[in-house]
This record gives sequence, C-alpha cells and structure tokens, in this order.
Amino acid sequence: MASISFSAYAGVFDFKRVDPETGEEGVFVEDAAILKTLDGLAYDEEVFSDYLLDGENAGELEDAGISGGSLAFSFDSASGRLIGRTEYQLERALNPDQIALLKDYTIGQWSDGIGSNFFQERMRHGLAPQLLVMDESAVQVEQRAH
Repeated sequence: MASISFSAYAGVFDFKRVDPETGEEGVFVEDAAILKTLDGLAYDEEVFSDYLLDGENAGELEDAGISGGSLAFSFDSASGRLIGRTEYQLERALNPDQIALLKDYTIGQWSDGIGSNFFQERMRHGLAPQLLVMDESAVQVEQRAH
C-alpha cells in the first residue's frame, strides 16, 4: 500500500463582504486570523477517484488501484496561508508518468470539477477557498509507501 498527496496554496474569498471600490462580492482574504478559521475544513461529498477512470488517460492509471481523494484544507502558520490538499490511497507506488497524469487530473478537478462544486457551495457560507493553479510547479507532490 502507498499514498500520494498533492497540495497547493488556496485563495480564499469572503462572499459576505463587498469590495468598496468595485462593489463586487467576494473580497480576497489575506488576514491570517480569518484564514486560520478554515483549518480542518474538508469536502468529502465527492472523492476525486470517483471520476478518475472517466478520462482519456484512465487506462494508464487503472492498474494502480487509486482510491480516495477528498479535498481538505489546513492553515500553514509559517506562511500564514491556507493549503489545500488531496490525498489518494494506492495499491502500489506510481511511476513518474503516472504521477504527472494524476497531478494534471487533480489540478483539473480543483479548478473545474469537485473543487469548483465545493467553492460554489461555500460561497453561500461566506468564506470560500479555491485552488486555482497557474503554475504546476507550485503543486507539492508527496508519495509515501506504507
């Protein structure tokens, strides 16, 4: 057994506040005290592995026995930022090509899939974290054998 996780800094927007200059809802939050309130926030109504084998590269990942993949957030006190993380369980370690495929898939789900569903749900509550990755090198990857 093994696991692999992907993590990146999350942007957080407060939909209970209005930008005084533009009049738009969804003010970007940088206050560490506010971000810290989201430590431990998780979305597990859907898991990323549910849709993994629906994609074009499914065959290359099918034999790895990938399961799980919920979206969870933790506050990083060193940077004062919120980190989003998705962790999968694996029947065996992935090779570099498989890691790259799973990373691309995960980034896609963060921005336009499960992560988007979660963001839209959280908008109603006010604080909504979002993982939009502009540079894939900003995503941390950690694979561990168990």
